[in-house]
Amino acid sequence: MIPEVSFTYFAVLNVVTGVFCQSAIDSAQNDHANIVHAMLANKEAHIDKIRSLFSQLGADKTGVITYAMFEEGINSPATCEYFESLGLDVWDAWSFFKLLDLDKGGAVEIEEFFKGCLRLRGQARGVDVGKILHDQTWLIKNTGHFQAYMEVKMKQLTEMTRRSRPTIQQ
Repeated sequence: MIPEVSFTYFAVLNVVTGVFCQSAIDSAQNDHANIVHAMLANKEAHIDKIRSLFSQLGADKTGVITYAMFEEGINSPATCEYFESLGLDVWDAWSFFKLLDLDKGGAVEIEEFFKGCLRLRGQARGVDVGKILHDQTWLIKNTGHFQAYMEVKMKQLTEMTRRSRPTIQQ
């Protein structure tokens, strides 16, 4: 009787331990912070991959890609494979390029490309949504102020034009 109880006890304990360990493994694999940390630790390897990608896009000599180069090479197997390995879904080349071009210079350097891809990986977090809401609120408020200012100026301009208009004599 005692061996059957012991066997059952160890079997149940083994299943519980297995479920716990599998859950911990899945959680660690999907943890965005761990992935970004691993990428930063292997930064040189990723920079080498990006250099190779830039070379395939035609940026061997300059070390920068333009939108035209990016658009031309976005559907190449090497480019698609690189973005897929990062978990990035690039369906709009123009928008994606603009998000990578942090300095708005019209060209993306290797370091800028690396940082942009890191920033765009994974799902939106609460802080990302909060920043968008804050920026949107600021934009709406300032647009309202600007519109009110322009209405006042337009009234003043209309009044000045009406006063300075010569009267037509018959």
